[in-house]
Amino acid sequence: GSSLLTGPEGLMAKERENLKRLKCLRRYRQRYGVEALLHRQLKERRMLATDGAAQQAHTTRSSQRCLAFVDDVRCSNQSLPMTRHCLTRI
Repeated sequence: GSSLLTGPEGLMAKERENLKRLKCLRRYRQRYGVEALLHRQLKERRMLATDGAAQQAHTTRSSQRCLAFVDDVRCSNQSLPMTRHCLTRI
């Protein structure tokens, strides 16, 4: 019984065609060869780009200074994370 499903011998033309379609549908979303390589490279480039952007945003945010002014002089303390002001001004 299983040899009929795997081998083309013993199957009629219509059954062979249906088997071909079934095999194609089974691998419909999988990538092979050059397409798989290009897809993997694209994913890696995207990961590097998003990681770099996240690190850059983190470093610029952590180096920002408080936006408060006292007697027309800007505060020199670092701002707290996710805020625009330092602990003293809050």
